[in-house]
Amino acid sequence: MRSESAVSVNTERQNRDWQQYENGISFDKHFSLEDANPTCWQYFGSSSAYSLAVEVVVAAQARFGKMTHPENYAGPDFKLNMVVYESLQPKERTCPSRDEVETLVALYMNSANVINGYTDNAQVSQEINTYLHHQSGAIRYLQGVEAHEFFRIAMICAIASASRSRHDSRFGSEAFSYYLEAIQCAEEVTSDVSLDSLQALLLLVLFTFFYPRRGDVWKLLDYACRLSVELDIHCETNDEYEEEKFSQRRRSIFWGLYSLERTFGQHMGRPSDLPEEIITAEYPTAFTTSAADNVLIQRALISHYYRLIYLRSEIFRILYMPAIAPELPRSWYEDRLEDFHAWRGEIAPIIDAPNHVPGMGTIQCEMAFNTSMNFLFQPLLLRALAAIKGPDTPIQQQLFGDMHLVIPRESYDAAVRSIMFYDRIFHAPEGTQDGDYPVTIISAHYIHQAVLTLMAHVLLAIDGRLPLVTFSRDPEASGLQVTRTLDTNGRMHVDVQPIDFSNIHEISEACLGLLRILADRWLGMVGILDLYREMHEKVLPALTTR
Repeated sequence: MRSESAVSVNTERQNRDWQQYENGISFDKHFSLEDANPTCWQYFGSSSAYSLAVEVVVAAQARFGKMTHPENYAGPDFKLNMVVYESLQPKERTCPSRDEVETLVALYMNSANVINGYTDNAQVSQEINTYLHHQSGAIRYLQGVEAHEFFRIAMICAIASASRSRHDSRFGSEAFSYYLEAIQCAEEVTSDVSLDSLQALLLLVLFTFFYPRRGDVWKLLDYACRLSVELDIHCETNDEYEEEKFSQRRRSIFWGLYSLERTFGQHMGRPSDLPEEIITAEYPTAFTTSAADNVLIQRALISHYYRLIYLRSEIFRILYMPAIAPELPRSWYEDRLEDFHAWRGEIAPIIDAPNHVPGMGTIQCEMAFNTSMNFLFQPLLLRALAAIKGPDTPIQQQLFGDMHLVIPRESYDAAVRSIMFYDRIFHAPEGTQDGDYPVTIISAHYIHQAVLTLMAHVLLAIDGRLPLVTFSRDPEASGLQVTRTLDTNGRMHVDVQPIDFSNIHEISEACLGLLRILADRWLGMVGILDLYREMHEKVLPALTTR
């Protein structure tokens, strides 16, 4: 039996280790991919939804017991389903008609291409003839311009079919049929140093975002970034004779690549291959609130969306790139929140106008604004969750920066808006702007982040040991109810009204619906669904009895 002195020493050591963990904390995670191969790891930085998932699950388990039952989904049946899914081959089919190809091309041009800007309308309309001419021929022997034209149309149809497959599963097989046609000349179209080759790589990246196991997205993005720098499209040229049409295409392709590479990297917590210091390329379209043509308005909104991605990238380098979570002052978060609201305020005259017709630019800006709030405040949630999984005693508040541990009010509202946004997108009929919005694994990560942020707030509210605060300098303008008081030193204190959880069950049911859709679409994402379902059943009842 151990002596009391030994127990005391051990307790002191545990308390010291806990305080060191609190002060020098890292939320980056490594996960083993295969039990049989322990040297194979997957890295997720602290900006990832999976890093948030770890803290949410551990905090939930600390109060409610074991939450995970991996045997329910990681057994032989699940692995068999994954094998069947990955070996899916396209069915025998007749050559697609011109109407079918033109319909798919139109869908792509009015949805994914508005957001990413890789393809020129005039260019594509001429290339459909090339595709139809060679569709049943010796595709692998195509060279030069014909290979590029065939590849572009086949990949555009593959991406459009992949997007339509969420409404009609038959288009999943069609997507693979077009994809297998295209990759027969993939080596030819990616072997030279040209804008066409870069465009080919980016089309492959887009398809991989729908079917992640059909390609190595990191290698594709790495090649695309290197090629963009080699082609100098990351900077403005001094060529006064450059045609405006080519300048527009060059800028659209670069910023489309930039937004995809940055967004995907931030979801994984990984650095970028395109440092901001070398970028001087102008945005594709000068933003203006006076444009009358809705097509021009949507292009301007997408350019404005690229500006937000640039802003988020600067935040990412400061907030998430250090190995140890940085201790930033409260004013830093307030300034970044002001930046987001200023960005939103610039487009308010357009998207809030009564006669505004929503398009892909509108939808993308709405999504980006809401998810950026979760992106900004996730480190504060991670710290708060790490604190409440300790002993159920008053938390010893320690300063980091000039703040104590707090719960950011804005992230809950942003999470709810993000959930409602994607609930609307998934239930919109095909042929509408919302229904045609391309849903990729990027959307899946945003949904995971939003539902886990929601559950994090529920756990923190049940715990009740940390204060809820707002980082808005004008909370009333943001719709928050606050109480302002002066202390004895004349300093103003802003107390935020508690979060109203009266509709939390309805919102949580929407979360479950979204996660079920994602698990059906990407079988490997069933784990988050199972985790959230258990927390939905065990955690939410405690919220009503606290």
